[in-house]
Amino acid sequence: MVVALAVVLGGSGDGASGSAPASGAAWLVPADALVYVHLSTDRDRSATAAAAKVADAFPSWSALRDGIVKRLQAPGCDVAAKALKTADEAALAIFDTGAGKTANSLVLVDTGAEHPGTKQRGCGSLSSEYVGTFLAIGQPESLALAEKLHRGDGASLAAAAGPKKAFGELPADRVVDGWVSRDGVRRLLAPQGGLLGAVGTLFDQPALRGAAFGLSAAGDRARLVVKSQLDPKIARSTASGFTKFTPTLADQVPATAMAYLGVSNLAPALQRILAAAGSSSAQLKPLIGKLDKPLKQVFPGEAAIVLTSAAPAPVLTILAAAKDEAATRKTLAGLPAAVRKSFSTAVWDGKVAVSTDPKGIAAVKAGGDRLTDTDQWSKAVGNHPESISSLLFLNFSRLLTLGEQTGLGQSGAYQAAKGDLSKVRAIGAHTSGNDSESTAEITLLITL
Repeated sequence: MVVALAVVLGGSGDGASGSAPASGAAWLVPADALVYVHLSTDRDRSATAAAAKVADAFPSWSALRDGIVKRLQAPGCDVAAKALKTADEAALAIFDTGAGKTANSLVLVDTGAEHPGTKQRGCGSLSSEYVGTFLAIGQPESLALAEKLHRGDGASLAAAAGPKKAFGELPADRVVDGWVSRDGVRRLLAPQGGLLGAVGTLFDQPALRGAAFGLSAAGDRARLVVKSQLDPKIARSTASGFTKFTPTLADQVPATAMAYLGVSNLAPALQRILAAAGSSSAQLKPLIGKLDKPLKQVFPGEAAIVLTSAAPAPVLTILAAAKDEAATRKTLAGLPAAVRKSFSTAVWDGKVAVSTDPKGIAAVKAGGDRLTDTDQWSKAVGNHPESISSLLFLNFSRLLTLGEQTGLGQSGAYQAAKGDLSKVRAIGAHTSGNDSESTAEITLLITL
């Protein structure tokens, strides 16, 4: 998959095509695949050329691409590098082959022509052979399964009802797409640390059946759309999801805010903060633990979680509407003493706020430019639907600066990735859906 990505984003072309990418590889992948990642390598697609320009903005990209291609020169695998030069699509699939074995892999590269009479050959520690117009690389069992599906024997991912529907709803200008099953998320992604673990957290939810995703990039933006399919019975029986709302509180957030999260149900939002924080959540748990139960009384509907800059530490403020100010003040006065001692509160003009510092409430109450007035907000989340289940905005540049001030700059891993991370100016996201499906759209603003 990574090899194919190197060729996809390293190529260019002037063709103008708004159609969806070629998708023949999915016919050679089993319907119960754990993970499937597919890439458009068609240089005549304008979407591919646009993605190449965005990738070139990241300092480490060219070295990464060239290094991956160089590793293709392993004995017997040079045929893959040659095929990628003219291919219209490439894919990676991970799936079970039965008998309790560990998951197998399969790489598929479209060569555009049949290759009759060729035989299976070695490809490093794996094997390769031609299946229809595709060069297939993987374990012998993986190749045998691809051959079986090519003959029309068995259920393919392309024909499976769930994935087929989800892929049909993805943006046509995508350059990368794929499918992740429930087991793929929980077995292969969620247990991992770092980026893969974060991806697992993004996809995972109790009612998940599987999710399709599509990535497109053009100009100064990259967009990831995730279409998740849910088990309605589980979705209705769990209280972990967000309900729909029309966001109104974002207009109260100061333009200098580093982060904003708008939700209709505060409890799962706080839990997601812990999950996303991973190993860093130890510092957040005491705060979340104090806020969780008592503040459900104060924030029964739409809530805005805002992070603002302050010395010596950033300030977390939760804002909501207070339809009955007297009742809200009474509820705040009845909160446990430990909570009242740890947080500042305020009720004014039909709003209520709870903050880790009075500065947070002052920032929300002050006049001046609002976050929704900024160009970054407009580009990242300004086109969100009227009714959504969550809305997120991160001023990524400010968050990186904060991280460096709190010790992140001493990390060798951060220093290695700093050049790439500094290219991301802001991140926006919104989600929506119902008991049977949900959609998440994530946008990255990039400095070219």
